[in-house]
Amino acid sequence: MKKSPTIKYPILLLVFMILLSGCQMPGSNTNILNHNGQGQNSAQGTGGNGTLAGPETGYEAPIVEASGEEIVADSMDDEKESARAAIGLTEEGIRIRMAEQEGRYAYDMLEESLRPLYVELLTIIEHHAENIKVSTNDSDVLQKVFLYVHADHPEIYWIDGYSYMRYSRGNEILYLTFSGKYTYTQEETKILQFSIDQYVSRCLNGISRSASDYDKVKYIYEYVIENTEYVLDSPDNQNILSVFLNGESVCQGYAKAAQYLLEQLDVPCTMVVGKVESGEGHAWNLVQIDGAYYYMDPTWGDASYRLEGQPMQSTSMPISYEFLNITTEQLQMTHIIDSVVPMPQCIATEANYYIRENLYFTNYNEAAIREAFQNAYAEGREALTLKCADSYVFAKMQEELITNQKIFLFLSEQTQSVIYAVDDRLYTISIWL
Repeated sequence: MKKSPTIKYPILLLVFMILLSGCQMPGSNTNILNHNGQGQNSAQGTGGNGTLAGPETGYEAPIVEASGEEIVADSMDDEKESARAAIGLTEEGIRIRMAEQEGRYAYDMLEESLRPLYVELLTIIEHHAENIKVSTNDSDVLQKVFLYVHADHPEIYWIDGYSYMRYSRGNEILYLTFSGKYTYTQEETKILQFSIDQYVSRCLNGISRSASDYDKVKYIYEYVIENTEYVLDSPDNQNILSVFLNGESVCQGYAKAAQYLLEQLDVPCTMVVGKVESGEGHAWNLVQIDGAYYYMDPTWGDASYRLEGQPMQSTSMPISYEFLNITTEQLQMTHIIDSVVPMPQCIATEANYYIRENLYFTNYNEAAIREAFQNAYAEGREALTLKCADSYVFAKMQEELITNQKIFLFLSEQTQSVIYAVDDRLYTISIWL
């Protein structure tokens, strides 16, 4: 569902609070500046000591169930091997599937000795198989490898966890068998795939496959946000169906949808899980652009998440780009990365949204500011955010644009009042056009 533009001008007296997973950005506020007049504050932040209960992330970890122990007879071994072979888990079949997985982030990070198990779990899930013998008798290893498969494969939407059975003789564990917790049958997935393909086709019609990696990532980030509403209890919200079929989801649905779409455009992407400042589980993405890694969080880029549970305000920023292609250092200001799948140290900044779009300022530069506003108007944007390199530049920009009212030099001539927001943690100034 496409979100309708709601911002009007010249003046709106509406309360607006920027919410990011329960914590209001320190010092963030929204104001109205009247040309040649006084500014009016429409929402004052709580400052560094205040927190505000915000939306839940909606992340749910996969379900794991142990099915107890069985005493196994030697005659069962042949039966278990036959079941493996029936779905392609032969020595040759595993070798072929392992080669196919090369290039997927989590697979490449997995120890070589566990890669056959990765392929076994993937194949079992793809076939909706049950009670298939696997190449580990360690349930902790089984859970670890399952999470690697889960991170790499957004197309597997028909499973929300797994169960395993332990086969033993006395105190000796002989082997484990694996069964997926399937939410849809194979027949149902064939029908659902048709609707998924339709969504993907509509989406990818708007971007050239020859576009740069940056343009592809930015396009998918915007497309998912613009066509998805954050709804905590939306159906299938832990997988791509919620986004592609219903246009409603939570963090894991956003992340998996973005991953699925970027894979169609040959942009390496994986899902990352962890926590946010409030301690709740959360999911977002790691993307590779021109050989360098960046984090992006489409959920936190969506106003419908930041204002979940509240009426959508006219002064809500339609898309926040604060979480598009950021470094590990920037991410860790608000996110805590789970260490199950090791993540790289993201240090590149070339593809950061603000830097790439010439919206990052290391000094007060009126020519660059004017160009930013001209581009925003030409592109029909509803709002514009300028990001400053440090507190000194941030203070200078506020002094010149707000206190000295030079912001009206860059706005359309008929504008007599403007809504703006400043954030002294992120060093950003947002202006509604």
